[in-house]
Amino acid sequence: MRSKLLFLIIILFWLGCSTREESVSFDPDLELLFSNDTVNFDTLLSERRSNTRRLTVYNPNAEAIRLDEISLGKQNSDYSLIINGRETNTVSNERIFGGDSMLILVEVNVTSRNEDLPYLVKDSIIFSWNSNQEHVKLVSYGQDARAISSQIICDETWTNSRPYIISDTVLVQQNCQLLIDPGTQVFYENDAVMFIAGTLKANGDSANHIIFRNARFDGVFDQVPGQWNGIYFLEGSTNNEVNYTEIFNGQIGLRVGTPDDDDIPDLVVNNTTIYNMSVAGILAFTSDVSATNTLIYNCGNYLVGGFAGGNYDFRHCTFSNEPALFVQDEPTVQFSDNIVISENNLLTDELSLTVINTIIWGTAEEELLINNGGGEQISLQLEKNIIRSVQEIPNNFTSTEFNFPGFLESFSNNYQLDSLAFARNKGLDIGVEIDLTGRKRDNIPDIGAYERFDKE
Repeated sequence: MRSKLLFLIIILFWLGCSTREESVSFDPDLELLFSNDTVNFDTLLSERRSNTRRLTVYNPNAEAIRLDEISLGKQNSDYSLIINGRETNTVSNERIFGGDSMLILVEVNVTSRNEDLPYLVKDSIIFSWNSNQEHVKLVSYGQDARAISSQIICDETWTNSRPYIISDTVLVQQNCQLLIDPGTQVFYENDAVMFIAGTLKANGDSANHIIFRNARFDGVFDQVPGQWNGIYFLEGSTNNEVNYTEIFNGQIGLRVGTPDDDDIPDLVVNNTTIYNMSVAGILAFTSDVSATNTLIYNCGNYLVGGFAGGNYDFRHCTFSNEPALFVQDEPTVQFSDNIVISENNLLTDELSLTVINTIIWGTAEEELLINNGGGEQISLQLEKNIIRSVQEIPNNFTSTEFNFPGFLESFSNNYQLDSLAFARNKGLDIGVEIDLTGRKRDNIPDIGAYERFDKE
């Protein structure tokens, strides 16, 4: 009998608590709590749906609250809501039990305003209950852009007034030129690619870098490799320049296939950063490529690859795959006088390689591989480089010690040098007067793309 009575008391107590939590109170002193007072979005390209943001509404009270209305402030809003799983921008009489919460998902699709500069896009979510009203602000910036799709280009200049969005394929015709002004941004949709049969002159400056990157940059998309294809220099392409440029989140940064009968660089890269590429930073075949003050990091297969011969010259560069998003046991900097094009069939050519004052680093025991399996003549000049290797390389510095070069903070992708870096004052004076940042080197330069400057 006592056990039955105890059971009845527990049931009544539970029902009483449950009833209180579900019972709606109209007391105006009851408050709601919000996970954010403002829902912020990154700058978004117009006419493209954003990533989703979350807003949680909490009822900290013992009694339930009935919201008279939840709605967007503007009737024709660029924002849209999903309230408790329903796609709607307005709900009425929505109840939140005592001690419970409600989830609201927010998205924005910015309507183009045909403006050059980014513009503010704002609204608010209005919550009304028990004679109370609360506004949660919604804030983003829109950016209009020029759309490029399946176009053939000849003798154009791209300016920095608005970004360019490439959604498919762009071809710079042979004997034609594409000039890109400092500060210009070029965004690529998934798998989009730029082919250069003529000439590309992407000449930024130290204060206004040119950007080649993926078209989505909200949330996780800002740092995900492989979102677009790459920039391909085709046979016959000459006199290409890439200066003060950033290339990232694609498959191959610069792919060069420009075989010819001379050793004049068909692509010159200076003061440029390439990173987060799922395949390679620079990938070249029987080509002539020169790079100075260039930083390449976090690439899937190759930081730099030059195959089937060619002429390659790298000075004051930093190539590092430590740390990396990719598992990589093979050397990430490779050059070869051959490439396999079919079973028992090699494409070969002479290989000339110059690497001076450059850091080649990563997680493999050997980060530099030079393959002479094609039997062609190979000319090498390797001087004053820091190379991750278990072997000694004459006139160079080799080690497998952790952070032997002395990067300031490689785990946050800061490959500048710390104050005690081994790379300091170990380079040759080869006439490269400035570093990657545009600052002047001293007469005993540091190895790599960066010169260390101590505060006085």
